[in-house]
This record gives sequence, C-alpha cells and structure tokens, in this order.
Amino acid sequence: MTARRRIRSLLALALAGALAVTGSLTAAAAEAGTRAASGATGTIGWTVETADNDNGVGRGNFTYDVEPGAVISDTMVVVNTGTQALPLAVYAADAFTTSSGDIDVLVDGTPSIGAGTWVAIGTPAVELLPGQQADIAFTISVPADARPGDHAAGIVTSLVTTDASQSLSVDRRLGTRVNLRVAGELSPAAAIADVSTAYTPSWNPFAAGTLTVSYALENPGNTRITGVETLAVAGPLGLFGADTAPAQLREIIPGSVVEVTRELPVMSLGWVGGTLTVTPEGVGLGTGSVAPVTVDVGTVALPWSLYALLVLAAAIVAGGLLVLRRARRARLTAAGAAAP
Repeated sequence: MTARRRIRSLLALALAGALAVTGSLTAAAAEAGTRAASGATGTIGWTVETADNDNGVGRGNFTYDVEPGAVISDTMVVVNTGTQALPLAVYAADAFTTSSGDIDVLVDGTPSIGAGTWVAIGTPAVELLPGQQADIAFTISVPADARPGDHAAGIVTSLVTTDASQSLSVDRRLGTRVNLRVAGELSPAAAIADVSTAYTPSWNPFAAGTLTVSYALENPGNTRITGVETLAVAGPLGLFGADTAPAQLREIIPGSVVEVTRELPVMSLGWVGGTLTVTPEGVGLGTGSVAPVTVDVGTVALPWSLYALLVLAAAIVAGGLLVLRRARRARLTAAGAAAP
C-alpha cells in the first residue's frame, strides 16, 4: 500500500506580525495568499485578525506586557472570504524563528513546551459559510514562575483537504502571533557559532573571486533581538581590502538559531582573512544595549586563473630568454670559426 503523504502548506501565516521593525502582515495580504488556492467548486479563502476590545484597537498581533501569574482574555476574528464552506481547526502552539529567519509555529500534533501551552482556545473547531465571521475567544494563563523576558506563540486556523486519488493531504494554515513580555530583568544576548569560510576564484585572472562566509546566529538571551552585521576582509599585508555594507538582520526569538550566509567579491593572492561583526539590538523598550560580537574569518584563497597566467607568462619569458641565449651562442660559435 502506498504510504500516505501529508504536505503542510504555510500560505500566509501572519505570525510575522511583529517582525523586528518591519511591521506586520496585514489581513488583506493574508487573504490574498489564501485566495491563490482554488478548487473545482469555488475558492478557498479566509482572514484572521485581532478583535477591537479593552486590550487594544487596530492591533497587528496580540502583544502583552504581563506579570507572572497574569490571566488575559482576548478574541481573534476569523472571516470566510471564499465561496466554499470552511471547516477550520483552531489551536495554539509555540512560535520560533526558523533557520532561514522566518517566524513559524509548531505544526499541529507537535507538543508545545513554552507559551503555546499557556493559551487555551475557547473554540477548537469552527465551520464558516461563505462570508460568515466567527469570534474565537481565548485565555492566556501566565505561570507564576514564568521566566522574565519574551515568550512567543501563535494562534492558528488550519484547513486540511484530501485528494483521495493521490493519497495526498494539504494543510493550509493562517494565524496570528502572540508576543508576551513577562516582567523582570531583561538580558538580550547573541552568539555566533559554526563559522565556515570558502573562496571561489574567478576564471578571469583580473577579476575578484567570491568569498563565502556562513555562520549560525543564536539568541541565548531572554528577549527578541535583531541586529546589524558587517564583514571586513583583506589579503596579506592588508592588500585588496573589501567589506560589506551593514546588513540588517531579521528578528530572532529567544532560543532560536538562524543560519546566515554572506558573499563578498574580493581579490586574493593566496589568503583572505578578516572579521565578522554582529551588533545585536534587543527588540522593544527596556532591553538595553548589547555588546557587539566579533569573530575572525579566513581561508586559503588561491586565484588559480591568475597563477596560471603568471606561470604562462613566466614560461614565455623563460622560452624567450632561452631562444636569445641559443642565438647568442650560435653567433659566438660562428665568429670563432671565422677567426684566422
């Protein structure tokens, strides 16, 4: 029997709602993402957004500053914007930053161990007719011993459709992010690990090769962080120096690790080395400053095309000198034979 496959498709998960300083994915953008899915009997589409209440108006996501032991009641609004009836599962799960730098949540069935366990959904399943709206009430119970700092979760609506002919299930998810900052000492931090450096020479001996630096940026602190990265390198004796413009890094949730790769064109005579510097910054008020994190980078960088050109030039010069030497020797021999 062919094994059943399940494909989980994150069409427009609005969990990016508080991405560092870039703002949130709007409900309209989320709706546009879900409208891309269509079936033979009509379109599938829905939106999720925060309700306007005592917790706030016009919010891009659910964000709270709380004390340990606090209990919060709030509401998420779901609207069926498609032309088909929409049976949705609703659940909460831990949020995290993926290795590529996106914000995501654990898929349904993967147990949460953090803020996802603090959220209790009042309506775990709902079916909406076209144009119908549902208010999904939920309660957040912050543990009395919750550690200070940022905790992230997501409230997700999920539609699973099945194609029996292909033994294929597709899980379309749409949700919004929950950011909780528990009162207490805030300690933003960043760490760089697993640094690797490689050099790819150009086939053109007079063109720069490509230096590739890869590393893992970890958030071991208790607040969300972003930051600015710079890379500066040079050859021996500081020759052929090159650097990158400061690059803004995406938000990293505490406990998450992001994999970063940078490429820099640089000339080389055999070695390239320098420094990679990340200047972290805590997200939100009261996080304070974070000392820059710097690591050394370097690699053997052999410009084979330049070496080949130099070898060829040396061979031509050596060949020319040999021809001249033989010609001179022949003239001397001829002059000696002509002497009385």
